Amino acid sequence: MRQVCLVLALAACGPKVDTRSPFDEDDPRSRAARDAEAARAAQGDAAPEPAAAAPAGPAVREGKIERAVLTATLDAQPGELLQCFEVAAVEHGGKFAGWRLVRFIQRCGDRFAGLDLAVGDVLVSVNGRVIVKPTDLADLWAELYKTDVIVAELRRGTSPLVLRFDVVPPVAATSAAQPAP
Repeated sequence: MRQVCLVLALAACGPKVDTRSPFDEDDPRSRAARDAEAARAAQGDAAPEPAAAAPAGPAVREGKIERAVLTATLDAQPGELLQCFEVAAVEHGGKFAGWRLVRFIQRCGDRFAGLDLAVGDVLVSVNGRVIVKPTDLADLWAELYKTDVIVAELRRGTSPLVLRFDVVPPVAATSAAQPAP
């Protein structure tokens, strides 16, 4: 269930927080830093983003999700997962680059415990789909009902990270489908 929540939560990313300060426009120190960053980006020399700390303990990057669990999660709609975390849009060179995980919201408990997901990670795509606008999310959500695998491509700092979960029939159905010896 945790894997389903992670992958779908990442897929359901949308802006909930604007990390820009209203004072950024008026603060000369902020303007100088912004101008310097823009100059580096124009020269193709953008400063690398700091890497997020990886979660402590064993981190899950692949596994299996039962189809019934996935279907139940999809039937609950994206809003249930969106209330568990905050994200912010990431742009590089004026182009959308993904959704950065800003924070987990406590009311969701340990829903994401054990998954290799850390604050600062950036979701780039799910099953090859980039999620920029609500229709992209709707298309992905519909596709997930039929998919046999969910692959989330992320970036942690400048390093790529892939989470992969195979969608499988329920355990009882798997053992019943096997021929008798």
